[in-house]
Amino acid sequence: MQTIRAAVHPQLLSKAERLFTGTLAGRIIEILQNARRAGAKRVRITNTDGRVTVADDGRGIDDFSSLLDLGRSGWDPDLAPVEDPAGVGIFCLSPREVQVRSGHHQVVIAGAGWTGDPVEVLTTDEYAAGTTLVFPDGAWTFEEVQRHAVFTGLAVFVDGRRCHSEPFVGEAAVSHAPLGCRIETCQRSALSDWHVQCKHNYYTDNVLVNFHGQVVAFTYVPVSEYLQFLVDLTGEPTGIRLMLPARTQLVENEAFQLLKTVLEKEAYLYIQRRGSHKLKFREYCRARELGIDLPQAQPVFQVGLLSGEPVEPVAVHKPEDLPLELCYRLSDACREADEFNEANAHLLAALGRFDSPFVVVEISPDYAGYPWAKLPTVDRIELTVGKELNTEYLWCEALVAVESLEITACTSDGKTLSSAVPLAVRLCERTIGTSRWLGTDVLVTLAAREALETTDIWYHLGGWSEDGDTYDTQLADFQEQLNLFWTEVVGPGEYLRGRLLDCLRDFHLRWRNISIESSGKVWITYEDGSAQMLQPPELSTLD
Repeated sequence: MQTIRAAVHPQLLSKAERLFTGTLAGRIIEILQNARRAGAKRVRITNTDGRVTVADDGRGIDDFSSLLDLGRSGWDPDLAPVEDPAGVGIFCLSPREVQVRSGHHQVVIAGAGWTGDPVEVLTTDEYAAGTTLVFPDGAWTFEEVQRHAVFTGLAVFVDGRRCHSEPFVGEAAVSHAPLGCRIETCQRSALSDWHVQCKHNYYTDNVLVNFHGQVVAFTYVPVSEYLQFLVDLTGEPTGIRLMLPARTQLVENEAFQLLKTVLEKEAYLYIQRRGSHKLKFREYCRARELGIDLPQAQPVFQVGLLSGEPVEPVAVHKPEDLPLELCYRLSDACREADEFNEANAHLLAALGRFDSPFVVVEISPDYAGYPWAKLPTVDRIELTVGKELNTEYLWCEALVAVESLEITACTSDGKTLSSAVPLAVRLCERTIGTSRWLGTDVLVTLAAREALETTDIWYHLGGWSEDGDTYDTQLADFQEQLNLFWTEVVGPGEYLRGRLLDCLRDFHLRWRNISIESSGKVWITYEDGSAQMLQPPELSTLD
């Protein structure tokens, strides 16, 4: 019977510089990790004439043969369940010429020494404490080393200058012995600049796992609130593992799944300690499943039923002292009965006049289940339209001027709320020849000229298009079309009168009478009886 056996081919060693942290950052991380595992407290890095010297005060090297034994870490057996050392070590410096000194021994590894040729270990009279490495490389600058040294717990010096060092987690961190780590939950604003530098993307990578200085980031969002998690390996046995050889992401093993379970619970415990939240109802229930009692979520709602960007609809205003329970939601049945019920309920609340405030709000179905989300509903919307005065196709739909508009809302608490409004919308069947389709009528009364902003009408006609000119250009174009529309409705004389009054309002004059001569002279009589004549400047004759 034929059998096979796993083996590492010598050709693999020829690719060491690509397989094992072939970047400057990777080399710095690996060498600092080796020093720390050897019990070092201090590491001194010196750049001299294109060569880098790294000297640590650790235990040194007992067995030089382990240096080039790929996969054999040579570390204390107690270290294996704690850090899972891969035995890459000095291979991160391949294929450079590397001098290694420790105790009374030294060795120079170069060329074929990396791929299997024997390398002589020399005995020296001079004793070297710890381990010293000397090799050619680009400068290990202070800034680059500091980024990778800050969370190692080591005192690291670069050309005599000490790198900044700080604990990865604060006193609020919670110990999780089965995972060999401490976990701190916080807001993104609480992260230090050093933590932020460990993230590949500022808006994701919300979990940072510190492997004694090497920080690996990933994204896990157990609740809708975007929290940050700092996971600091303590040196206790752990099943959390880094994927080899690059060690830049976690192995998705059983410990990884347990870590996510723990992070979920820590998220809810953090929210519990804080005492307030805006979690969705299913998350509130999930916390209870985990044995964590949370208060109800703070009310989460949008005033009004319409929203848009960059063109906003006319706003619904909710008085600050009006309790949420006195507001209304649009029932699902009413929304489904007519696609424009949502817009007309919004417009009635925004533009209608009532003795008591009528305010509609939008609450996401995600919050259904909280008592505060159970509001009375608008169950029916009726639209009463007066005589049509003019119709023009503007922008994407039809703008229709009418003599009068009234919107009526019937609510679940037995109220009937009606009011005249200057703006409403409706579904309309259009016909050209034998073609028929459904379109939108945007209905306005003459009062809309004074009561509404241009954008209030533009919103319902389609608003700004990303495929066209700039926002301001499109708005100016629409304003011109709207002016022509009103001219057709009210006649050129009324249109001119209105435009003149608009111009006068811009100057905030307290006037009683104004007359304009064809010569350009303007006579103004003010409310206090005083008068003024404005004369155009004389035009000089050009020679």
